[in-house]
Amino acid sequence: MDVQQTKTQLEAFGQKYDYDIGYMVQLLEDSPRAFEAFAAAQAMGRAYHKLPLEAAYVARVTAMKTDDCGPCLNLGLKMGVEEGIDRELLSNTVKAPDKLPAPLKDIHDHTVAALLNEGDDADRMERIRQQYGIEAFAELAVIITGCRIYPTLKRAMGMAAYCEVVQFDF
Repeated sequence: MDVQQTKTQLEAFGQKYDYDIGYMVQLLEDSPRAFEAFAAAQAMGRAYHKLPLEAAYVARVTAMKTDDCGPCLNLGLKMGVEEGIDRELLSNTVKAPDKLPAPLKDIHDHTVAALLNEGDDADRMERIRQQYGIEAFAELAVIITGCRIYPTLKRAMGMAAYCEVVQFDF
């Protein structure tokens, strides 16, 4: 791994999205090997092929909101808009999940339940499987897990200050 090239790429990403990448640069500088493991896991949050884009973004944004990471949430909102997700859908995901269409409300609620260890809702999980398919349900599980990496890494590195209140500037 070329540390300087990776740092340059991180800085470009941070500038593009107005996102503080300090924790990633710190990890890269402290341990390129640890950064490589982190980088390999980043694909988890984008592991959707069968799961529709809207559902994936509801899960991603919900995960960031649930983990109380404002900058990550803003990043997810910006990326969602960039990929064509309706702003109102993204806003409702964060501020008014009860306004989401039923299948996306199920995605939201399942994501929250998984992250907060609130137990399984067999009926809801079956509705998600029926709506999107078993492969999409598996992708959803990986997305939920993958989105948790960022705020967890920040906190584990003692950089929890990077997880501030959301600004909603998407």
